[in-house]
Amino acid sequence: MEITILVAIITGLTEVIKRIGLPSQFAPIVSIALGLALAFLNRQNFSIDIVIMTGIVAGLTASGLYSGVKAVAGK
Repeated sequence: MEITILVAIITGLTEVIKRIGLPSQFAPIVSIALGLALAFLNRQNFSIDIVIMTGIVAGLTASGLYSGVKAVAGK
């Protein structure tokens, strides 16, 4: 699975978790945790350090994407 797909999935799941009741301040932590979890589930034949970095980058990217959309929307 490509990292762009991971980012989209993480963004969506984080939004769902927030609507369930997660305070917004914890959204970046949830995004990184989801990124790591999804990267491990999809690790294929990559080394563990590549999987961890992919998960962190996907989570941070998803978190930044969410924050950027939120800032543009003015919420």
